[in-house]
Amino acid sequence: MEDPQDDQERQAVPEQAEQDEMEREREQQQAAKLLECEKLFTEPDSIMEPGILEVLKRYLELGGSPQNGVDFLIDKYVGYGQMASLVCSWISKTDQDAQTSTSEQADEVTHMQALIADKFDPDKVDSLLRTRKGSPKWLTPLIADKAGRELIYTLSARYKNCQLLKYAMQRILKAGHDDEIGSVGSRLAGYFEVFHNLMVKRLEDMLTADDARVQALSRELLEICCNSQHTYAHAQQLLQSLGAHLNGARFKRLSQDMEVYAAEKLGYPIAWKMHQFFLGSQTSAADAEVAATVADLLAADKGHTRSLIPKLHKLYCNTPDAQQIPPMHLLQHPKVFEILVQGLFDPTQRLPAETQRTYVQLLATAAAAADNRHIGGPVDLADVAQHEAALQDSITLAHQAASGDQFTQSQLEQATTPLQVPCAAMGLLHTMEATLLERRVWSGALDMLPAPAFLTLLLILVPLHPLLHIKIVGIIGAVLVAMGSKTDYAAGFLDVVVYLMQQGCVTPALRMISSWASTGSADPMLVRHVIFRCLLVCAPPYSAYFTSTLLRLMLRCGIKRGRIKDDAEVRLLQQFWASADSANFQPPLGQQEAAMLQQLASIK
Repeated sequence: MEDPQDDQERQAVPEQAEQDEMEREREQQQAAKLLECEKLFTEPDSIMEPGILEVLKRYLELGGSPQNGVDFLIDKYVGYGQMASLVCSWISKTDQDAQTSTSEQADEVTHMQALIADKFDPDKVDSLLRTRKGSPKWLTPLIADKAGRELIYTLSARYKNCQLLKYAMQRILKAGHDDEIGSVGSRLAGYFEVFHNLMVKRLEDMLTADDARVQALSRELLEICCNSQHTYAHAQQLLQSLGAHLNGARFKRLSQDMEVYAAEKLGYPIAWKMHQFFLGSQTSAADAEVAATVADLLAADKGHTRSLIPKLHKLYCNTPDAQQIPPMHLLQHPKVFEILVQGLFDPTQRLPAETQRTYVQLLATAAAAADNRHIGGPVDLADVAQHEAALQDSITLAHQAASGDQFTQSQLEQATTPLQVPCAAMGLLHTMEATLLERRVWSGALDMLPAPAFLTLLLILVPLHPLLHIKIVGIIGAVLVAMGSKTDYAAGFLDVVVYLMQQGCVTPALRMISSWASTGSADPMLVRHVIFRCLLVCAPPYSAYFTSTLLRLMLRCGIKRGRIKDDAEVRLLQQFWASADSANFQPPLGQQEAAMLQQLASIK
């Protein structure tokens, strides 16, 4: 019989060998990890890497020598980062045109971006995708950094066919940086996927946005969608489909604004001719012919529009059966309204009676007719006659004001009725703008007579049409600049601006006042006048924008201690200071605004 002890010894031999093998493997793995850490230590400037402390900790846990680790880090320190910072400081000191703002000062990142942009070779970087498995390791941290993404945007706009940059843009989109890409604007619209995703996201936002946000989104979409004919056609096709829905009015208006932007702002008149191509497959041949006539009107210069108006008038106003007139949406284009209003309310020429009647009837039909045929209803022309009467009365008012006539109280009371009609109000504003921007108007006392007449009508117009407030602010800003040093009526126009602020048009009004005050023709007394008028009608708490704007205006007109004698003005300044000083504005006021606020504390 075998001895049990011998049997146990035979079993222990392979177990011991297995343990020895596992120990050798563990030691080999530990040695490999140590070599990996030492390899990282031997990289130039390894001590400056963000995660080097974690690597050193792992090295010591694996049994590495502390002294060796420290020696590696010291020996491989070169100081590239510090040298780059030093060179950047030299460049900043020698560059006489360097920006003084801290946020715009050049640093090593700025100069590195410039260097990469200068040396970038798209063919070489594309080879990385062909010769390596997966994307380069450095791409992920580059995308994670805002400055790195900005570099990718800059390069992508320059090298639109670079495959690596296209891949990087897709990664950035998937990472959720839609708003950041949107702020870059049309530079990246050449990437169709970027353009399409961004456009769809902005159109979705328009569904629930308020009016101010809609305006901002529209401006952004106009820029990116008009980058090329392909993006324009794609966007128009999509907008036509969206605009056909019951709640698609915003998209329909965006489509119309896009035509105007492409044709007039970018100089692509073919956009008018493309108008009829987006009508849809259900459009009849007769309606397509009407659309072609409207397109001809939109594309015609000012001298040739008059010959096309009678043709449209015959189609829309002389048809015996109102239910047989062409679709109203073909005529209800913003540019068509603009052409008709300018023709009717041009102060330099009076249309013949028959031509004026044609213009009035066509404009009234476009503005008042309600086409319900797409939902099974009739064409409602009930309000057209009222609009015709309002337009005729508004034309008379506009020409009287342009001639400098003074209105009686009875005439002003009667003027409220026609000016309630939006297209009539727009016509009056057009006459006012064209008249008051003429230089001769401000050449002598007699030539200034239209100013008080238009001021009187503006006071009637402002509360009637909130949607025209921004346009009125723009007109007054242009009039103040055209007026130059003629301050006789400037205070009256500024009072209208303050009245607009009372009606809720605060930010555009403040922006216009600030722009006007920065011109050399703004009289300091007028700036002071508008400051105290604003403080009189605007109560605390004040927004940061309102506060900073008024403080800058105070700096311009020199409001200081000892110059304010009126007790009411002193109380207004004290109220303004108390509210602004206790507010916690984020971001805080600028240095100059804060200094001006401290000066107000001494006014008693």
